[in-house]
Amino acid sequence: MRPSVLLGALPFFAASVCAQSTPDLLPVVSMISSQIPSQCSPGKSIGVSIDADKIATSLSEVQFQSLGHGRTGGSADCFFEVELNDWYFNYRVAISNATIKGNANLGDGVTISQFNATAVFRLEHHTKNASATPPEVTDLSLSTMLGGLATPNGIGGEGIFNDDFEVPISAASDVWSPCFRGSEGSGDDSTFIEFYVSALASGEGDARLSSGLNIDWSLKWEACTPDSSSTYLGWGDQRIEDWEMCTVK
Repeated sequence: MRPSVLLGALPFFAASVCAQSTPDLLPVVSMISSQIPSQCSPGKSIGVSIDADKIATSLSEVQFQSLGHGRTGGSADCFFEVELNDWYFNYRVAISNATIKGNANLGDGVTISQFNATAVFRLEHHTKNASATPPEVTDLSLSTMLGGLATPNGIGGEGIFNDDFEVPISAASDVWSPCFRGSEGSGDDSTFIEFYVSALASGEGDARLSSGLNIDWSLKWEACTPDSSSTYLGWGDQRIEDWEMCTVK
């Protein structure tokens, strides 16, 4: 067996440093959903836990799937969303990096040639209640906290590979959430983090993840003063007003 592999990744953002502190209480997971249930299914093969320094996610059944007729290698993908409630008042959060871990069984000449770890923070703000005057209106704001590719060397290649690996993907600058008011997850504001994780195997031969993938998303916290605007004015790389409109009969 080869020694376990620890690999670096190219940073996606430019460097920046912020003072860090930790809130007294951590957010709680309200709901998990998946867009690829055949690879990762809530309640069955997606695990999420939150500590002060990280969000730990486990994708126990994600596996390499064929890329198509006539193509070699395969792709293992999971796109899932976590709704979070009870953010602590006067704090904001950023995801500074991700570490992808697993165990691979690769045939001769097969490599894991690329990893992707992306995390997007999404805020849905309910601006108008249909029970008062239809329609019901929701605004959308979102920012990509981490979005990076790793192109490692050393996972597979010549000979059989059957060992653990660990691949970090870093964001060298901090992309912050809005400054929380303590009411997110109830009332007019809903918060989500969308996670996309993938691994790409290249070469002719078998490629298998022994127990899926585990990803640690490192957290940074910063004390802040919430925006006085009721609509989180100015937050988000993308903002869509009147994103969703529903008429309740």
